Amino acid sequence: MRKFLTGLFIFLLVAAAAGYFLYPTVSDQLGQLRDAEIMRDYRQKAAAMDAEKKAELFSAAKEYNEGLESIRVDDVFSGNAPRTTRDYQNRLNVHSGVIGELVIPKINVSLPVYHQSTETPATRKLVHVDGSSLPAGGSRENIILAGPGILKAEGFLGNIGLTDDRMLENLDSLIPGDLVILDVLDRTFVYRVSEVQMLSSAGLRELDLTPQEGEARLTLVSRHNDRRLLVQTEQVPIQEARTVFAEEDKATFPENWQNILLMGSPVILAGLLILLIIEKIKGRHYRIPGEGRQSARQKQKARQQIEQITTDTTEGEEKP
Repeated sequence: MRKFLTGLFIFLLVAAAAGYFLYPTVSDQLGQLRDAEIMRDYRQKAAAMDAEKKAELFSAAKEYNEGLESIRVDDVFSGNAPRTTRDYQNRLNVHSGVIGELVIPKINVSLPVYHQSTETPATRKLVHVDGSSLPAGGSRENIILAGPGILKAEGFLGNIGLTDDRMLENLDSLIPGDLVILDVLDRTFVYRVSEVQMLSSAGLRELDLTPQEGEARLTLVSRHNDRRLLVQTEQVPIQEARTVFAEEDKATFPENWQNILLMGSPVILAGLLILLIIEKIKGRHYRIPGEGRQSARQKQKARQQIEQITTDTTEGEEKP
């Protein structure tokens, strides 16, 4: 009985340790699947929408932006999420409160952007901060998106240090020049990082983020312990972004076929040498199915016939 209890204790201990280390990865993957499903539904609804309806939504977003006199950010990570108006919630609301999708290629981020509300606070989701510009393609915008770096698990799991989604965990690895993409309906807005800074929550509140005429900006805010990470970006033409991505792709591959051949030749030669050595060691030759067995039977039969002839001959010589 004692042996059984000891084995059970060890099993439960190993299972608990494995669960502790695997939970963040599994939870993060499940979160990504949920986000992918939400964005799939979003794209289906956007695709089913006619051009007139899309133009109407962007026009309403521009109207909202024109009513903004200044843009400042309260600390959206402390206290309860502020209540937002129904008018705000209806702007660019395509599916389940989702405005669009944020994509940051460098840190492999692809997240739905929600309207800020009590149901979707910045402490749980990536949200558009109410009081900042909506993505409408205007000439005077500063869109502010806020979300957690690492999403702490709720309840007891969070108390023991487990985490759920890693949303903007690596946002601090962005540097000036990196690209950020915001997809809204059938439009794609591309931004280049211009500044990355770490602030206190009080310092964040003091910033005046109101854009000047002709400025189109996107600002990302994330919580890092008791500090606030601020990433400011400026919109760039899509063609310029295509050129940047093309140069990055080109940099990851050899410039010409001679380099590819030079790099691949040792691998090919090593593979052929290994195959040759294996064939030599095995002394292998190929037969059709059953050929080996049939050959063995024929040899055995021939041996028996020779033995029979020898026996008959010997007996014939002994008779006289």
